[in-house]
Amino acid sequence: MPTRFLGLFVVAAATLLSVAGQSAWAAEDLKIGGNRGTMEFAIGDSRIFRTTGGFQTWQGNVQVNDADMPKSAVEVTVQTDSLKMMDRQQADMLKDSDFFDVDRFPQMTFRSEKVQRTGTETLKIDGFLTLRGVTRPMTLDVTVSDRKPNAAPGARYARVRAKGTIKRSDFGMTKYVDLVGDNVEISITTDAWR
Repeated sequence: MPTRFLGLFVVAAATLLSVAGQSAWAAEDLKIGGNRGTMEFAIGDSRIFRTTGGFQTWQGNVQVNDADMPKSAVEVTVQTDSLKMMDRQQADMLKDSDFFDVDRFPQMTFRSEKVQRTGTETLKIDGFLTLRGVTRPMTLDVTVSDRKPNAAPGARYARVRAKGTIKRSDFGMTKYVDLVGDNVEISITTDAWR
């Protein structure tokens, strides 16, 4: 009887530790942002004639639940007037009312709706991008590497790369679509930290 009781106790303790360990490691609240990463875009369907640039001021919150990935979530806010390009005149044009219209719409946001694991280091994130007051679906293909679960607060927890594509005409940016193209490729590379 005592041996049986001891066995049950060991099983119960192991189960409790396992569950506690999962809850301790399953969920992480992380930050991402322009101070430790880049957000770049390329406009146009031609590899020769493409317009490229990026946003310098953006920040996001990432809730990662390794034990139940669909419970993970991402929110990112971008300050549209932080748009930078090699050609300053071109950057000013993209900030104007025909394009990002930064005076009326100083921010664009992305909010995830569904997060799913596609590989050991890859995720697919479906969500909604709001730009110029218009909200449309957007999918990001994400790679998470160099994970350091024991990283101290403020230190790199992981390295994140994300790619997605939108049509600018879906957000009312139709000027020069025939000349330059409609597709916009978005590329994000950033540290994630606690």
